[in-house]
Amino acid sequence: MAFVALEKLHQLYDGYRRVFRIGGREWILLQEEGRVYCIANQCPHLQAPLTQASISKNTLRCPAHGIEFDLRSGMPINPLSCRHALTFLPLIYDGNQIGLDLH
Repeated sequence: MAFVALEKLHQLYDGYRRVFRIGGREWILLQEEGRVYCIANQCPHLQAPLTQASISKNTLRCPAHGIEFDLRSGMPINPLSCRHALTFLPLIYDGNQIGLDLH
């Protein structure tokens, strides 16, 4: 297991958002309503960056086209607007840090 630390736990708070480059792609580490997620910085609709996406009540809204996704499942709220889900990386807690297992 190759643990890669992304952030110390005491730095996280609701509204936290930070972009990381991992494996040649950009990923966003964010916290909403006490849950931490690592999602691809790319809307599954037309690959628009999600860096400036708005998030409210576990709903992420793409700034480019307004498509909304349930942050907990990654699925689009209106499947007629987009049939693809957000892409997540599984997070691992190690002591006072949160990160990824890159193998």
